[in-house]
Amino acid sequence: MNCPSVYVAKARLKNLLISDRIQCAPDAVDRLSKDLYNTVSKYVEITPENFNVEITRTDIHIRYTGEKN
Repeated sequence: MNCPSVYVAKARLKNLLISDRIQCAPDAVDRLSKDLYNTVSKYVEITPENFNVEITRTDIHIRYTGEKN
């Protein structure tokens, strides 16, 4: 069974690799993700836990997971 710190470490490493690949500072990637969340949340009822942004060198993928009403 994995402990929560493993997931945190994995997420931090992933963010570091992404920021390196797109030549963007990790805090800039974080700000971009937050800005995208804030923009989408104006139009769609979402929570941060259900909103995921994946940035690669060529694409930005936004994934929303949650229950349908």
